[in-house]
Amino acid sequence: MGAQKSHKTWKFTLYITGDTAKSAAAVSSLKQICSSYLGNDYAIEVIDLFEHPELAHQYQILAVPTLIRTYPLPERRIIGDLSHPEQVVAFMELPTKQG
Repeated sequence: MGAQKSHKTWKFTLYITGDTAKSAAAVSSLKQICSSYLGNDYAIEVIDLFEHPELAHQYQILAVPTLIRTYPLPERRIIGDLSHPEQVVAFMELPTKQG
């Protein structure tokens, strides 16, 4: 047993609309970026606004895909294309040191 190293899990919510190529690409890109920069210290919640349209208004989602970093604070948002990892990493303020 003994003390375990404390990990802070980065948390993201990705808002999409439907089972489309654009939605699949956003999910795939985000998973690859998180895996590369955060190892296993991340959690992604994917919310389909077709299934939960009330959340668009509640969380002020104006366009999709919208990515929200919910932890660590402050919250950060990216609206649109997630296919440029260096931009996502910089804007989400992910740690750039690997290993």
